[in-house]
Amino acid sequence: MPSDRMMEYDYAMGQDCLASGQYEDAVMYFRKAARLGAPEAASEIGMLGEKFERGVLGPPDQKKAFLCYEIGVEFHDEHSLLQMGKLFMHGFPGYRPNIRKARRLLEEASEKGNREAAALLARMFDEGTLGKVNRPQAFQYYLLAAQRGDPGAMLMTGLFYAEGGLVPKDVRIAEQWIRKGRELQDPDGDLTLRTFLGVACIEYITGQAGRIDDRMAFSMAEEAAGLGDYEVWLRLGETYRDADRRPGHEDRAFECFKKGAVYESAASQSALGLCWESGIGTKPDVEEAVRWYRKAAGNGDAFAMARLGYAYENGAGTAKDEKKAMEWLIQAALRGDQGAVRTLHDDYGYTLS
Repeated sequence: MPSDRMMEYDYAMGQDCLASGQYEDAVMYFRKAARLGAPEAASEIGMLGEKFERGVLGPPDQKKAFLCYEIGVEFHDEHSLLQMGKLFMHGFPGYRPNIRKARRLLEEASEKGNREAAALLARMFDEGTLGKVNRPQAFQYYLLAAQRGDPGAMLMTGLFYAEGGLVPKDVRIAEQWIRKGRELQDPDGDLTLRTFLGVACIEYITGQAGRIDDRMAFSMAEEAAGLGDYEVWLRLGETYRDADRRPGHEDRAFECFKKGAVYESAASQSALGLCWESGIGTKPDVEEAVRWYRKAAGNGDAFAMARLGYAYENGAGTAKDEKKAMEWLIQAALRGDQGAVRTLHDDYGYTLS
């Protein structure tokens, strides 16, 4: 019988055996077909191995899975190379982990275009699984896996561009990759995007993003807050307040602290109180300052407790009340506010035990 017809016959017999549950015979016929030049037959063996491993055909059987993958690797089947590489990464009954062998198998699978193999290699280099961390090599594999559509690799590629150093820092490219990974439903997508936005919005104020863009900074902060980073407004406000003075910076700081206060951020409420007290971005209003210090103190902010204590001590923005002053100063001191500690000692002769 001509080899082509024999190959077709063996492949068809393998399919029949597979359909009837005669798995060992199926492997035998598929192997014959693969030897005669049918790469799809080797793929069938690799897929059968995964079914054994996952328990699709009965109780999980890693021994049978290994035998199938071994045959698939013989014919350089991409799926078998990947699965065998994963087995050697973690080890399995009768075999210890063999990272060098895992790397070789995964590299061959990646060369054949397998995105999961590229992503696994990226993590191996990134985490030092191969003996030491190799971030340049990790980035190359993350980028390769990302280009092939792996959402987790897209997130990591974005973070490399956001960080810069190893590759030229590019916040725009970083954002594109991170958003792609999130759109593809990577489980870490929201967290990664939130973290990125929380940093990038600051960089658009300081110019580290490549340009200064207040509108972009506010837009990113809004989105980060929507994803659960409620303290982003505090960080943004502090950056505006403490950065080199440019027109509008204090106004923007005040606006940021107001937005953070809406989320019951004690630190934002405290910072807003200081704005009212010191006239940062608004006209000074000591009574309004005390109102915000009281909110922040109620939410556990030590600085606000101290400022509230000073207000009661001096009768600034509220009626003078030394008993309340001392109570709030003690609360602030217990939370580590050194100004409150000194005031208690100097003005009241009180020292925390």
